[in-house]
Amino acid sequence: MRADRLISILMYLQQEGRMTAAELARRLEVSERTIYRDMDALSASGVPVYSDAGVGGGFSLPSEYRTRIDGLTTPEIHALFLQIADRPLRRLGIGSSLRTALLKPLNGLPDQSRPAAGWIQNRVYLDTDTWHPQREKVEFIGKVQLAVWEEKQAAMSYIDRTGKELELEIKPYGLVAKAGIWFLVAGTGEYTEAYRLSRIRSFEILEERFLRPEGFDLKAFWGDWLIRYEAKQMRYSVILEVAEEGLPFLAQIMGESVRQKAEDDLARPGWTRLTLSFENEEIARDRLLALGLQAKVIEPPELRESIHDYASKVVEWYSG
Repeated sequence: MRADRLISILMYLQQEGRMTAAELARRLEVSERTIYRDMDALSASGVPVYSDAGVGGGFSLPSEYRTRIDGLTTPEIHALFLQIADRPLRRLGIGSSLRTALLKPLNGLPDQSRPAAGWIQNRVYLDTDTWHPQREKVEFIGKVQLAVWEEKQAAMSYIDRTGKELELEIKPYGLVAKAGIWFLVAGTGEYTEAYRLSRIRSFEILEERFLRPEGFDLKAFWGDWLIRYEAKQMRYSVILEVAEEGLPFLAQIMGESVRQKAEDDLARPGWTRLTLSFENEEIARDRLLALGLQAKVIEPPELRESIHDYASKVVEWYSG
């Protein structure tokens, strides 16, 4: 672990120039005393670390000093190219490789390591433009991940949205995480579908391997699938006006894509008119109430009435 930390120190100093012991200790989650001992070790090994005392001081390397570190491990390459949100990666057991991987410059990857980057990108995709955040229990994520990694067929029992139990033989192409929900993208016969991991009741890896469809792109498939899925789910249309200062919070609860849906015309100074879709009236009411006075529903009138009634009940509740 100390060797990794010394490498991290060198990469930080190369990228950011002068840094204090306190800054390095915070980044590496160690004490300042440990940083000073590490600096002594680097100096003893011949690394030209300079130390400047006083205000604006800190540790630095000569401007011409460069350390070529191209020995990325496979887990580090995987972590680097996942477009990472750290929390879901811990479920896959590779989150601990993130910090070290991000310190190693992309253009330092040797040619033989580049296929590993493309390999992982097409097997795990993290969709950060979230729905309403959720947490689900996923019992078989380890087995599913192994089947994706080893490109082996699998047999699973799956509960669809109607409650019907299906017995399927699949070709697991990749994993997608969205708003705390994990999906398995898999081929079944002539079709490719996305399956929610929390609905898998049993999952067994088979001995037979499979060939991925030539040109299959996990991110592109997910984007197309999501459009079809949301077209079926999001049928409750709402026109509302949002204060400009409320747009960042709206993006947090509805996803960053709401910014792209903003219309150019301003209903009145400082307010933007948006048309959004929800699954139903109740979900629309609950989401929009979170915006408080920074949003106002224009249509439909029954949603305006629902929000008014709910707010009145809240006032009555706290008036007592």
